[in-house]
Amino acid sequence: MRATSLLILAAVMLLAVLPVQAGRICKACGQPITGAYFEASGNSYHPEHFRCAQCDRPIESSSYTEYKDRDYHNDCFRDHVALRCDLCKDVIQGEYVIDFWGNAYHLHHQGEAPCCDSCSRFISDKLTGGGVRYDDGRYICNVCRPTSVTDVEEILEMIDEVAGHLRKLGMKVDYKGMRVHLVGREQMRDLSGEHSDGLRGFTDYSEDWRIFSKSGNRRIDVYFLYAMPRMELLSTIAHELAHVYRFNHGRFDGNRPWVEGSCNYAAFLVLGRYPGRESAFYRATMAQNEDAAYGEGFRRVKRLAEEEGTRAWVKRVKRASGFPEGY
Repeated sequence: MRATSLLILAAVMLLAVLPVQAGRICKACGQPITGAYFEASGNSYHPEHFRCAQCDRPIESSSYTEYKDRDYHNDCFRDHVALRCDLCKDVIQGEYVIDFWGNAYHLHHQGEAPCCDSCSRFISDKLTGGGVRYDDGRYICNVCRPTSVTDVEEILEMIDEVAGHLRKLGMKVDYKGMRVHLVGREQMRDLSGEHSDGLRGFTDYSEDWRIFSKSGNRRIDVYFLYAMPRMELLSTIAHELAHVYRFNHGRFDGNRPWVEGSCNYAAFLVLGRYPGRESAFYRATMAQNEDAAYGEGFRRVKRLAEEEGTRAWVKRVKRASGFPEGY
């Protein structure tokens, strides 16, 4: 998540020792001023009471920095208070980028340094301890990398775990015989027919249906990007199991914002069962996604589910191929 803001440093103010003037009160001590005084930002001070908020020494120079209603020596502000870029460590002046994790960057660094494909942090030795580039072109930082999952048996255990969460929501998924595959980004694009770099999973489901019943000839193949961090993988598993739930009930097509929005909402609810900053990041990413299906579709589904209730939404996922009127 990124947001652009503007850091405004107060203009350098003139500070002068002025002649005695009756009726002035020192802002710092609240006592009348009977001798020479300083005047700054419309306030008067005894000379010894106009002090730096950082070092508490008197400000005697003719220039200083005012920031958030506090006054600083220019050097103290620069060395101890000023916002610094978490990538290059220089003081930030002007526009900057701040990510979900609270890291601030000069705007010009966008495009200069790779970002982690999972958490969106800029990858650097100082910030993330470095990172790696996978063979399929993805970058992952060394904050996310330790939880990356590459073992299919571990993924199968995670599928059982996520299915349990969905069951508590009323979404009982029949995933018996599911086959799991780990693939790279290019293969994921080929399998799904989508060309988005954001795709993390894909489900290929087939089942023979007859007029009054369905046969036992069923195949479920689920493909995940290899080496995703655990929390991202949990979210992706929930999304794909929601697809399987729809397939279980004969819903093989439908309005794309409804389908992908519902599957993303299922992942959103499952992530809510895992407290912490990581799950909060992936939930926030869903909420801010600009894609017509995965983003706007998700927000429409979320509004419906919050107004009608989770159980009512689950029933619609099973029976409907699109949004009801009004959503």
